[in-house]
Amino acid sequence: MTICNAILTPVVVLVRTFIQVVRDVVRTVCEWVSSVVRTVRTVVERICSWLPWPLSDVCNLVTKVIEVFETVWDWFCHEVIERVIDWIERIVEYITYILRWVCWVVSWIFRGPALLLCAIGVKPQRFLNVCIRVLTDDESNPATTWEKVEADVRQAADIFRRCNIELVVSDRARVAKAAFLDGTTCDFSGMFTDFFTWFAANECSACSSVTVYYVRSIPGAIGCAYPGSNWVTVAAGGNPAGDGRTMVQEIGHLCDLWAHSSDPNNVMTDDQGGGTADQITASQCCMIRTSRFATGAPCLQAGPIEFDRVQPLLQAAEAETSEEAAPLARHSHGFQALHQKTPGGSSPVLVSRVAQALLAGVLLARVGRALTQRLRGSLR
Repeated sequence: MTICNAILTPVVVLVRTFIQVVRDVVRTVCEWVSSVVRTVRTVVERICSWLPWPLSDVCNLVTKVIEVFETVWDWFCHEVIERVIDWIERIVEYITYILRWVCWVVSWIFRGPALLLCAIGVKPQRFLNVCIRVLTDDESNPATTWEKVEADVRQAADIFRRCNIELVVSDRARVAKAAFLDGTTCDFSGMFTDFFTWFAANECSACSSVTVYYVRSIPGAIGCAYPGSNWVTVAAGGNPAGDGRTMVQEIGHLCDLWAHSSDPNNVMTDDQGGGTADQITASQCCMIRTSRFATGAPCLQAGPIEFDRVQPLLQAAEAETSEEAAPLARHSHGFQALHQKTPGGSSPVLVSRVAQALLAGVLLARVGRALTQRLRGSLR
């Protein structure tokens, strides 16, 4: 991770956390007010039933007014306020996306020499952290199984290992989002849709991870990546040669391998139906190794994935998602380390995010104070 991204990441985490807190507070307040209004309406209706005419008619009129207020309040909360927060979130994600491109330009100051060293054979071990998110429908039916994800990760890890890159699974979870199981696209217009900002806002922020979203299908594609972002989508079962190859190709696009290869055996081929499609060249390896996603240490010191070493099972509470998650958890250092609890009972990722948020808060406070002092000085 470059210095630019190291500064940008905690600021983005802080802003995203703040937006989520505001959203939760607004929803809580709206629900509380709605509950109070419903209670008041029920009480007034009972009182009206006890009153004689004409007082009962006047009381019923009051009841109608309360019902109108309840309807207006629910509309205001769910349509107006939620939509405003959604638009703020979308603006934040687009600003973040632009700033990441600025960091990409700055990164070439250091990346250029690193590419030269890689070209002459200096290739120390690097680690690439991925975060798995499997989308489900409203009935919790997943786009794919954990066994399938395990096979894909194994396949992708074998390809990356040829570049002396170890793949580390830093986290995995299922996320209910039925609208995007089959409703995403892979074209330029997709950047201005709800799924683009939702995937960005819900990506994993720790360890420079690439978030891999598993969906059921992508019209006209089996995988998708928007260069400049930190996430990719994979259509479960879309690649006859294995979705691990799709995962590598989409991560390669994020690492600036924008063009497809004409070699049907190359992992970056645009011919997904032919050849083994698992080969990777030295120049492609160098681009991935010098990208912002390749780090010198695994996430949270989790270590590389070793599928031949059986790890202890996760705690029962961690397997609540599904019993079929156990095979993937057994084989991944990343899963085990991330889900270990600290003595205080909090996840290491949560501690990391809190620390990043505090750091960003201190940084923003100092910058704001300096700007305020300069503004006051100019007005004197």
